[in-house]
Amino acid sequence: MITLEYEMTYTETIDGPLGPTTGSPVGERLCWQVTTATLRGPRITATSSMPGTDWIRLGADGIRRPDLRAQLITDDGEPILFRYDVALIRSSERFLDALASGEATDFDSQYMRIAPQFEVAAGRYAWLAANLFLGRGRLTGPRAIAYELYRVL
Repeated sequence: MITLEYEMTYTETIDGPLGPTTGSPVGERLCWQVTTATLRGPRITATSSMPGTDWIRLGADGIRRPDLRAQLITDDGEPILFRYDVALIRSSERFLDALASGEATDFDSQYMRIAPQFEVAAGRYAWLAANLFLGRGRLTGPRAIAYELYRVL
């Protein structure tokens, strides 16, 4: 049996978008800048060290497929590279209304799922690169998103 254990919450604020790249031969994308980001949990506290990017693929099926890269630094000075490109956002009417108005949503208001990966130095945070994580997301306000991240046991 697979078990999930809550590990941390990833939050971000975004600016943009640039695009969409309608008519591109490689597919339509929106590019958002990740202006701030945090990771907070019992074993980690980290904040963005520079802006990140999210090149969201817009599928003909209406599904958004994020492709995010963010750079964070822990409260004790360790760099963490955070990314996910295995991700799906299945919009709902509630999600689209909240996105337009800047309102928050509940986790069940839309299907926002990610499988993030971490690159870290050996040492205190090596557990991030040695485990598989899954996350569920929601809008938390104007251009703000939060994902609860769970470690797969």
